[in-house]
Amino acid sequence: MRSGHDSSNIISLRFEAEELEPNDSFQLNRKQRRSLGHLIVTTPETERPITLFCNGLTVVGRGRNTVLQALRSGLFELVQSGKEDEGVIMLPSFTSPKKGQYSIPPTAFPQYREVSIGVSTETTHVVWKDILQPGRTYGLRLSEKAGEVIACYTDEFDGNPESLTSAQKLPVHRERAGTYYFTVHDDQAPPKLFARLEMPSKAHLNGPDPFTFVIEYTTDSPEPFVFDKSRSPLSVTNFCSGDLHCIDQLIDCRDDDTGEKVEWGAVFVCYDYDPHPVFPDDGDFVEISMNRPWRFECTLERLGNEKEYIRSMEGLKAGRTYKARVSGPSGFRRWQYGKKEDLLAGTREEKMERWEVDMEKLGCLDVERIEEDVYFKTIA
Repeated sequence: MRSGHDSSNIISLRFEAEELEPNDSFQLNRKQRRSLGHLIVTTPETERPITLFCNGLTVVGRGRNTVLQALRSGLFELVQSGKEDEGVIMLPSFTSPKKGQYSIPPTAFPQYREVSIGVSTETTHVVWKDILQPGRTYGLRLSEKAGEVIACYTDEFDGNPESLTSAQKLPVHRERAGTYYFTVHDDQAPPKLFARLEMPSKAHLNGPDPFTFVIEYTTDSPEPFVFDKSRSPLSVTNFCSGDLHCIDQLIDCRDDDTGEKVEWGAVFVCYDYDPHPVFPDDGDFVEISMNRPWRFECTLERLGNEKEYIRSMEGLKAGRTYKARVSGPSGFRRWQYGKKEDLLAGTREEKMERWEVDMEKLGCLDVERIEEDVYFKTIA
C-alpha cells in the first residue's frame, strides 16, 4: 500500500447535466421529481478507498440528493440565462452541520466513473416559488470554488470530518462542464385523486364467504372530469381483460408480526403481445368529481376454487394478521374536464380526435393514499 499523498491523487468533481426533452418544463404548481443530472466523482486511486464529503448535498433515499441544499451552501449556483454576465442568483445561505458522505472504492480503471450521485429536486418547493419567475430560463451548474468539499483516505478517517488535518485532506479539482437549463412554468395544478382501501376484518381462506377489497377514489375537484384507467392495474375487472399481473400491483400486504410481504399466487393475466385496442373501451374511462367518488372492487376466491391461480387467496396463511395499503397506480396521464357521456360520444374516430389534447398543459393526475394501514385476520 502506498503511504502519503502526492499530486497524482487528485479527485475530479464535475456536474453532468440532464438533457431536456423538447416538451419538458419546470412546473411550479405541479409535483415533479426532476432529475437534473449527476455529480460525477473520479479518482486515479487504485489501491485505497476514499471518502468524499460535500456540504450541501444531503442524501435522500438511495443515492438521491436535493439541489436546494447544494444551492444554499454554495456548492451549486443558479444563473439567469439571457443576461450578458449570467449573474448568479443568490439564495439565503445555509450550511448543514452534517456533510453528505460518499465512499469511493479503488479501481484498476480510474478513467471510468467511480461514483455517480443523482441530483434531483421537487419543483413545487416553496423556495423555488420565491426565487424563480415564470417564463424565464435558468441554468444550474457547479460552483468553481464555493461550497466546501473535503476528501480523504477512508483508513485515515476517524468519523469526524472536522478533525481532518490539512495533510490528510486530498485535493479536489472541480470541472465546470455541464449546465442544466430549464424554463419555468406556473400552469394550474391538475386535480388530485385520493385512494382509500377498504377490506373485511376477516378472510375465510376456504369458506363460502368471498373476500372483497375496495379501493375508493375521491377528488378535490368540484368540476367533473374523466380519466383513462386503461394500461393500469385498475383496467382489470374480469380474467383476460387487462394488465394486472398480480395482486401486489394494487395493494401492499404484509404479515403484521414478521413484516414479510405476501407473495400472491393470484396471477390474473399475462400477454406476449399488446392486447389493447387502438382506443380504450368506454369501460376504461372513469368519471369522478368531489360529489361522485369511484370504487374499484376486487374479490379473491377461496383457495380451493377450480382456477386457483385466478384471484385466489394463495399466499395468505391461516391464523395470521395482515396489514395492507394501496400500492398503485401512482397516477394517470390521460384525462379531461367534462362528463363521460360527452367526452365519449360518437364514433371511435370522433373519440380519438376529442382525446388528442395537450397533456403537457393539463399535467398528470397524481394519486395520494389517505388512509392508515388496514388490518384483517385469516381463518382456515
